[in-house]
Amino acid sequence: MDRITPGHHLYPGPDGSWRLSSPDGRFTRIRGPHELLSAARKHAYGAAAPAVLNENGRALLDALHARGVLSTAADGQACDPDGAPWNVHIEGDDPVAHAVAALLPPTACVATGPLDEEAVRVADSVVSSAGWLPDARWQQIDGWCKRHSTAWHRCHVEGLRFVLGPLSVPGSTVGYADTRGRILAAADLPDELAAHWAYLDQGHAAGATGALPPVPWPGAAVAAVLAGLLIEDLLRLRTAGAPAARNVQLVVDPSTATVSRHLVLPLPLTAGAPETPGAAG
Repeated sequence: MDRITPGHHLYPGPDGSWRLSSPDGRFTRIRGPHELLSAARKHAYGAAAPAVLNENGRALLDALHARGVLSTAADGQACDPDGAPWNVHIEGDDPVAHAVAALLPPTACVATGPLDEEAVRVADSVVSSAGWLPDARWQQIDGWCKRHSTAWHRCHVEGLRFVLGPLSVPGSTVGYADTRGRILAAADLPDELAAHWAYLDQGHAAGATGALPPVPWPGAAVAAVLAGLLIEDLLRLRTAGAPAARNVQLVVDPSTATVSRHLVLPLPLTAGAPETPGAAG
């Protein structure tokens, strides 16, 4: 069944001709019988096809399809044609992890708790929410996800900002190894950065109060924004085959209400990411 593609509008203009408004802000004038255009709009907005369209409107509908204004109900189902369950495993016991679990669609089969390789193997998608960067842990999860072709997303805290992703899809997008390698390569003092990550890993391994400073977790509103960005990436991967922010790391600063985007390029196949002392592969 034909439906208007999200972001488009079809409506009569003040001069009697019709307008097409597209998501990029462009306006296109459409000339034709008002009855036919009105029927096309009703059909595109969800009503059954009026008889006038069956008689005279096929060329108009075909033209709207060609411009991407109309799509069929099957267009957005290619990645999940049989309604298979979506198994999502969330690792983390913090406001962001809790918000992700609460905001996922009810059709998702959600598991929570620490990840192991078996949990990664049976999951379709993995979300790991952490406080300070768990570099060694994420290298381990990255390896499991590559081995079992499991998509995974992540969020951690840097100072007072929150860093998301990039969403890793093995064989399609950058992984955590690419991300950490690029960050180290771009750092002014890579040895100091690697040493800082090693210190954080030691604090995570100690697992005791006082091993690391408290994490400045956000309130419910910011946690919901962070969870929404993570989930939207996963949903678009699920329905359209590509994340909303492909190979892009998002840095969210609640104090200034800003989201900055950082493109992450894959490492060359012949190069490896510098190893952090004590990191587990």
